[in-house]
Amino acid sequence: MRITSENFIKHLKRKREEALEYVIEEYIGIVKAIIYNSLQSYNDPQLVEECINDTFLGVYDNSRQFEGNQEDFRRWICTIAKFKAIDKQRKLSKTEIVTDINEIKNAVKSAEEEFFVWSSTEDILKMMTKLEPVDRDIFTMKFFLNMKNEEISQHLGLTKASVDNRLYRGKKRLQQIRLGGLLT
Repeated sequence: MRITSENFIKHLKRKREEALEYVIEEYIGIVKAIIYNSLQSYNDPQLVEECINDTFLGVYDNSRQFEGNQEDFRRWICTIAKFKAIDKQRKLSKTEIVTDINEIKNAVKSAEEEFFVWSSTEDILKMMTKLEPVDRDIFTMKFFLNMKNEEISQHLGLTKASVDNRLYRGKKRLQQIRLGGLLT
Protein backbone atom coordinates (compact mmCIF):
# COMPACT_ATOMS: atom_id res chain seq x y z
CA MET A 1 0.00 0.00 0.00
CA ARG A 2 1.16 3.50 -0.81
CA ILE A 3 1.67 5.87 2.12
CA THR A 4 -0.06 9.23 1.62
CA SER A 5 -0.90 12.30 3.67
CA GLU A 6 -4.33 10.79 4.33
CA ASN A 7 -3.15 7.44 5.70
CA PHE A 8 0.37 7.91 7.12
CA ILE A 9 -0.81 8.34 10.73
CA LYS A 10 -2.74 5.06 10.66
CA HIS A 11 0.25 3.20 9.22
CA LEU A 12 2.71 4.89 11.59
CA LYS A 13 0.64 3.67 14.54
CA ARG A 14 0.91 0.17 13.06
CA LYS A 15 4.71 0.59 13.09
CA ARG A 16 5.13 0.41 9.32
CA GLU A 17 8.58 1.62 8.33
CA GLU A 18 7.21 3.06 5.09
CA ALA A 19 5.13 5.46 7.17
CA LEU A 20 8.21 6.53 9.11
CA GLU A 21 10.02 7.15 5.84
CA TYR A 22 7.09 9.30 4.72
CA VAL A 23 7.17 11.27 7.99
CA ILE A 24 10.91 11.86 7.67
CA GLU A 25 10.59 13.02 4.08
CA GLU A 26 7.61 15.25 4.86
CA TYR A 27 8.77 16.82 8.15
CA ILE A 28 12.59 16.82 7.99
CA GLY A 29 12.70 20.51 7.12
CA ILE A 30 10.75 21.83 10.09
CA VAL A 31 12.33 19.36 12.53
CA LYS A 32 15.81 20.34 11.38
CA ALA A 33 14.98 24.05 11.68
CA ILE A 34 13.64 23.71 15.24
CA ILE A 35 16.59 21.66 16.42
CA TYR A 36 19.17 23.78 14.63
CA ASN A 37 17.72 26.97 16.16
CA SER A 38 17.94 25.42 19.61
CA LEU A 39 21.42 23.90 19.28
CA GLN A 40 23.23 26.26 16.89
CA SER A 41 25.27 27.81 19.70
CA TYR A 42 27.07 24.47 20.18
CA ASN A 43 28.34 24.64 16.57
CA ASP A 44 28.23 20.85 16.29
CA PRO A 45 26.50 19.44 13.17
CA GLN A 46 26.80 15.91 14.54
CA LEU A 47 24.88 16.94 17.67
CA VAL A 48 22.09 18.40 15.50
CA GLU A 49 21.93 15.21 13.38
CA GLU A 50 21.81 13.04 16.49
CA CYS A 51 18.95 15.11 17.91
CA ILE A 52 17.04 14.91 14.59
CA ASN A 53 17.42 11.13 14.63
CA ASP A 54 16.26 11.00 18.26
CA THR A 55 13.20 13.03 17.30
CA PHE A 56 12.10 10.68 14.54
CA LEU A 57 12.83 7.66 16.72
CA GLY A 58 10.67 9.23 19.45
CA VAL A 59 7.87 9.83 16.94
CA TYR A 60 8.04 6.21 15.80
CA ASP A 61 8.21 4.78 19.33
CA ASN A 62 5.33 6.94 20.63
CA SER A 63 3.15 6.95 17.52
CA ARG A 64 0.40 4.91 19.18
CA GLN A 65 -0.12 7.68 21.72
CA PHE A 66 -0.82 10.28 19.04
CA GLU A 67 -4.42 11.20 18.42
CA GLY A 68 -5.48 13.80 15.91
CA ASN A 69 -5.25 14.85 12.30
CA GLN A 70 -2.38 15.91 10.05
CA GLU A 71 -2.26 19.47 11.45
CA ASP A 72 -2.16 18.10 15.01
CA PHE A 73 0.63 15.75 13.91
CA ARG A 74 2.69 18.70 12.67
CA ARG A 75 2.38 20.40 16.06
CA TRP A 76 3.11 17.13 17.84
CA ILE A 77 6.31 16.43 15.92
CA CYS A 78 7.44 20.06 16.41
CA THR A 79 6.87 19.69 20.14
CA ILE A 80 8.88 16.47 20.26
CA ALA A 81 11.71 18.11 18.30
CA LYS A 82 11.81 21.09 20.67
CA PHE A 83 11.86 18.86 23.75
CA LYS A 84 14.57 16.61 22.32
CA ALA A 85 16.69 19.73 21.72
CA ILE A 86 16.00 20.94 25.27
CA ASP A 87 16.99 17.53 26.63
CA LYS A 88 20.28 17.73 24.68
CA GLN A 89 20.93 21.22 26.02
CA ARG A 90 20.26 20.05 29.56
CA LYS A 91 22.65 17.09 29.20
CA LEU A 92 25.35 19.27 27.67
CA SER A 93 24.97 22.01 30.27
CA LYS A 94 25.68 19.50 33.01
CA THR A 95 29.01 18.55 31.44
CA GLU A 96 30.30 21.90 30.22
CA ILE A 97 31.94 24.59 32.33
CA VAL A 98 30.95 28.11 31.42
CA THR A 99 34.04 30.30 31.30
CA ASP A 100 33.13 33.26 29.13
CA ILE A 101 31.07 36.11 30.60
CA ASN A 102 29.02 36.28 27.38
CA GLU A 103 28.14 32.60 27.77
CA ILE A 104 26.98 33.32 31.31
CA LYS A 105 24.75 36.15 30.04
CA ASN A 106 23.30 33.85 27.35
CA ALA A 107 22.62 31.17 29.97
CA VAL A 108 20.10 33.38 31.78
CA LYS A 109 16.67 32.19 30.74
CA SER A 110 13.18 33.55 31.09
CA ALA A 111 10.76 31.91 33.51
CA GLU A 112 8.99 30.11 30.67
CA GLU A 113 12.20 28.64 29.25
CA GLU A 114 13.38 27.63 32.71
CA PHE A 115 10.07 25.87 33.36
CA PHE A 116 10.34 23.90 30.13
CA VAL A 117 13.98 23.01 30.72
CA TRP A 118 13.20 21.91 34.28
CA SER A 119 10.41 19.57 33.31
CA SER A 120 10.92 16.39 31.38
CA THR A 121 9.49 16.01 27.90
CA GLU A 122 6.91 13.45 28.91
CA ASP A 123 5.72 15.52 31.88
CA ILE A 124 5.26 18.62 29.73
CA LEU A 125 3.30 16.69 27.12
CA LYS A 126 1.11 15.16 29.83
CA MET A 127 0.54 18.55 31.44
CA MET A 128 -0.36 20.14 28.12
CA THR A 129 -3.06 17.52 27.57
CA LYS A 130 -4.83 19.00 30.61
CA LEU A 131 -5.19 22.34 28.80
CA GLU A 132 -8.00 23.28 26.45
CA PRO A 133 -7.22 22.55 22.77
CA VAL A 134 -6.94 26.27 21.94
CA ASP A 135 -4.52 26.77 24.83
CA ARG A 136 -2.42 23.79 23.68
CA ASP A 137 -2.25 25.35 20.22
CA ILE A 138 -1.22 28.70 21.67
CA PHE A 139 1.51 27.13 23.83
CA THR A 140 2.83 25.08 20.92
CA MET A 141 2.97 28.13 18.65
CA LYS A 142 4.51 30.36 21.32
CA PHE A 143 7.12 28.12 22.90
CA PHE A 144 7.89 25.52 20.25
CA LEU A 145 7.39 27.37 16.99
CA ASN A 146 8.61 30.69 18.48
CA MET A 147 5.70 32.66 17.06
CA LYS A 148 4.88 36.12 18.40
CA ASN A 149 1.58 36.75 20.16
CA GLU A 150 0.37 38.89 17.24
CA GLU A 151 1.08 36.05 14.79
CA ILE A 152 -0.72 33.57 17.02
CA SER A 153 -3.75 35.85 17.31
CA GLN A 154 -3.95 36.23 13.54
CA HIS A 155 -3.51 32.51 12.94
CA LEU A 156 -6.21 31.53 15.43
CA GLY A 157 -8.57 34.44 14.82
CA LEU A 158 -8.28 35.74 18.39
CA THR A 159 -7.39 39.15 19.74
CA LYS A 160 -3.86 39.70 20.99
CA ALA A 161 -5.27 40.38 24.45
CA SER A 162 -7.04 37.03 24.39
CA VAL A 163 -3.79 35.26 23.47
CA ASP A 164 -1.95 37.14 26.25
CA ASN A 165 -4.62 36.16 28.79
CA ARG A 166 -4.65 32.52 27.67
CA LEU A 167 -0.86 32.35 27.96
CA TYR A 168 -0.96 33.84 31.45
CA ARG A 169 -3.75 31.53 32.63
CA GLY A 170 -2.18 28.53 30.91
CA LYS A 171 1.14 29.11 32.69
CA LYS A 172 -0.69 29.30 36.00
CA ARG A 173 -2.60 26.11 35.17
CA LEU A 174 0.60 24.25 34.21
CA GLN A 175 2.24 25.40 37.42
CA GLN A 176 -0.74 24.12 39.44
CA ILE A 177 -0.62 20.82 37.59
CA ARG A 178 3.13 20.49 38.18
CA LEU A 179 2.97 21.42 41.85
CA GLY A 180 -0.25 19.52 42.51
CA GLY A 181 0.95 16.33 40.89
CA LEU A 182 -2.09 16.19 38.62
CA LEU A 183 -0.26 14.23 35.95
CA THR A 184 -1.94 10.93 36.67
